[in-house]
Amino acid sequence: MSNTLRIQRHPCPVVEEIAARHGADLVFTYSHYEVAPPGLQAIAPRTAVLRVPAYDVTPDWVAHRFAELGPNEEMAWHSHVERGNDGFHIPMIDFVGRPAHSLLCELGRLLAAEAGLGGNLVLFDTGQSFHGYFPDLIRERAWRKYLGQLLILNEYERLPVIDTRWVDHARVRGFTALRWSHNTNRYRAMPRLVSILESHGA
Repeated sequence: MSNTLRIQRHPCPVVEEIAARHGADLVFTYSHYEVAPPGLQAIAPRTAVLRVPAYDVTPDWVAHRFAELGPNEEMAWHSHVERGNDGFHIPMIDFVGRPAHSLLCELGRLLAAEAGLGGNLVLFDTGQSFHGYFPDLIRERAWRKYLGQLLILNEYERLPVIDTRWVDHARVRGFTALRWSHNTNRYRAMPRLVSILESHGA
């Protein structure tokens, strides 16, 4: 199978769109982590933060990174993005399960309006839940407010839609992270594009 086919409908193009919006001088971050038993993932071994220039992030580059993974490792993409001495974050979301389409559209519009985000909410199915990305950047100083806005979405009179443990781990680490690979039996599938939700207007 070709690298392009292997990465088809993968989150990689979101990063390419961010670079197109904000400049090819961005540097993105990621890591490899060992898969641990349930409840212990937060303390499992993980590589130091790895960096890659925006112009290097292609389907072939991603496929080569997957080939470097050990038998018990997965690859996580980080929210933190650098440009010189400035720091930014990709607006990411780890959903609980697969919320209804109408609810996701509502949440996407709320977040886009409150955080001033450009682009539409892009959803990927991981086999267990949805991951979401906005193809935009948030400045470092506004990122913790964004995390708070995610938690507020759980305060309505309905079942939680945002994974609160994921948010808590992000606050401790200083970045959010979402899985990009499918290299172990712990997970069901590679993240795969399922929808791009209109997040602006009525």
